[in-house]
Amino acid sequence: MTLSNRNSVDVIIPARGSTPWLELSLTSIALQSFQASDIILIDDGLPHVNSIKELGQKLFGHRFRLLKNEGQGISAALNTGIRQSGAHWIARMDADDIAHPNRFKMQLDFLSHQSLVVIGCGTQVRFINTKGMVLGHSHLPTAWSQIRERITERTCFVHSSLLMKREDLLATPYRPSMDGAEDVDLILRLAERGKITNLDTRLLDYRLHPTQESFRARARHTAVQELAFRLALTRRRTNSDPLERTPGLDSEYIRSRTFLTALRYAKIYLGGLDLSGFGQTALVGLKSLPTSWSSLCIAWLIFRKAGAALLQQSTPFTELNIR
Repeated sequence: MTLSNRNSVDVIIPARGSTPWLELSLTSIALQSFQASDIILIDDGLPHVNSIKELGQKLFGHRFRLLKNEGQGISAALNTGIRQSGAHWIARMDADDIAHPNRFKMQLDFLSHQSLVVIGCGTQVRFINTKGMVLGHSHLPTAWSQIRERITERTCFVHSSLLMKREDLLATPYRPSMDGAEDVDLILRLAERGKITNLDTRLLDYRLHPTQESFRARARHTAVQELAFRLALTRRRTNSDPLERTPGLDSEYIRSRTFLTALRYAKIYLGGLDLSGFGQTALVGLKSLPTSWSSLCIAWLIFRKAGAALLQQSTPFTELNIR
């Protein structure tokens, strides 16, 4: 780890399980017009470490670093990489994404002309499937005024397209209790420290596939995302974070909301005659069955509305009620 300069970039990639697109992802980094200082891959449960290490050293030589996660889960993995980095900027990538050749250069050029209050930027992306076919494109807001207005109600960034200041990530680390919406929670807290924007150029291919963690645990992730929005709105109102005042609040809230959100998704799957999806989400719901009667009483709302639409709805957790 070396002393950072304002143009230094380290790429951080958390990885676990099988990584069929990792070589494509790493190759796209090797082909960047602006070369990163270090490429840091965090082992969060990789079965073939030696072959991955050989691939990384072949592409990057001594700049490739394979580190073991110091904790458990994606937040701990990302925090591990950030702590071990020595660069001024952190570029996020996932093990199945593809960076376009000018991604880092265009982001750095943009940020170098911004004031110090701009602490990061993302990009537009192309959505691709497992075969690399383009499925669509993002239309994310680019102006900070638009982002600030929408950020507590909807996702305004593709997390793996972001380039962020390391010092701000050290001051505002990922929270393991928010795994599943750790990106949303992080951005909401970073946006309270400075401005984050998006370029209007597509500079990343973001791969969608049914083995993604977000597909397997969508009900819980929706619940965690709603919690992140509620926490941000509460901080705006009270200037303090409920999780710091009430330890354990996050796990209680997520369990309650996961049950209700799972019911909502189960209804969608059943309506589409997807019995496999119905069974999986119903099982998630049963495993997360809350003991609070007041939580059960608002289940019918979850059937009809998404998490962000429920932010004004009271919950059994008074610390998180917006009104």
